[in-house]
Amino acid sequence: IGEGTLSKIPETKIKYYGDWNTEEFTAEVLHIENKKVILCRTYFYPTSGGQEHDDGDINSNQIIELHRVGKHIIHILKEKPKFKVGNKVTCHIDIKRRKQLTQHHSATHLIGAAARTVLGNHINQAGAHKKVTEAHIDITHFAALSKDEKKAIETEANRLVKEGITINKFFMSRTEAEQKFSVRIYQGGVAPGKELRIVDIQGVDTQACGGTHLNNTNEAEQIVVVSSSKISDSVLRIV
Repeated sequence: IGEGTLSKIPETKIKYYGDWNTEEFTAEVLHIENKKVILCRTYFYPTSGGQEHDDGDINSNQIIELHRVGKHIIHILKEKPKFKVGNKVTCHIDIKRRKQLTQHHSATHLIGAAARTVLGNHINQAGAHKKVTEAHIDITHFAALSKDEKKAIETEANRLVKEGITINKFFMSRTEAEQKFSVRIYQGGVAPGKELRIVDIQGVDTQACGGTHLNNTNEAEQIVVVSSSKISDSVLRIV
């Protein structure tokens, strides 16, 4: 879908920022181009920020890909839809997949915070990827982890899970966010835009992040550190 076309379509109201566990919703169809569909609002998460996209359907039409282009989310279907522009449609999200991806995203924030506690304040995120089977976080660290350090990070992360800490998600201006939380909110790179979506695990970790996140650390249930390895002289990957 070209930029000229997108400029004439109202921006998608993104609903997953505040609510990770909605399984069904309705929306109006704003645009159809072959198998590509834009809705007035969506809870579907597109591949971005190292988190893989949701699965699901629109009026029983299977979604195979989801992309964000500027302020629009484009739903790509397996087959050309029978519904038309202006129709109201019912959408279903594969909530089992969404839950695992959301748990993995919040878990990477918790592992990063736990690594800072165990290894020191020099720890920053250098990258991350969240898929259904596993997630990894790359952190700035000069040495490989010992067996004891790996266990200590896992133990600290699960202590934060069991503590049941509220995870707040909200928007604020870039200037205000930097003044309140410092530039440390930019884990894994500087987020674009004048307004930032902040994910604040109270007293533990605060980041500018557009992913889906749990409402409380206890929803992560259990975090298992599977492995760790050096991927460069200054970066360590924790799976």
